[in-house]
Amino acid sequence: MIKVLSILIGVVNLNKSKPFYEEILGMTFDEFRPPFASAKLHGIEFNIEENVDYRSKDWAGKYIGGRKQVSFEVDSLEQFIERANSYGVKIVQSIEIKPWDWKEAIIADIDGNEFIIEQKI
Repeated sequence: MIKVLSILIGVVNLNKSKPFYEEILGMTFDEFRPPFASAKLHGIEFNIEENVDYRSKDWAGKYIGGRKQVSFEVDSLEQFIERANSYGVKIVQSIEIKPWDWKEAIIADIDGNEFIIEQKI
């Protein structure tokens, strides 16, 4: 058996990033001790971490910013995007209908980490 243990997301400053992950994505932090934090969303663990001296020299370039290889499903994409807008979240891509009968939008946290938000049509 194999299962997903955790998903790593790099950030510049955990204290500044925390509200996005709690209030927008709905994660619950069970450990928060910068430069490391662990949060869960429906049983999936996300390790949200800052760049520190013991990292490889190109760690920040690999893990902070850019499109993440994880997407999130919501019940109402329009309501989600409206709520995200009210928090000032950057909308990278407005809602688009995809040929596979899903609609999606892309949002970004304050460090430019981009996430696909989807809804099945």
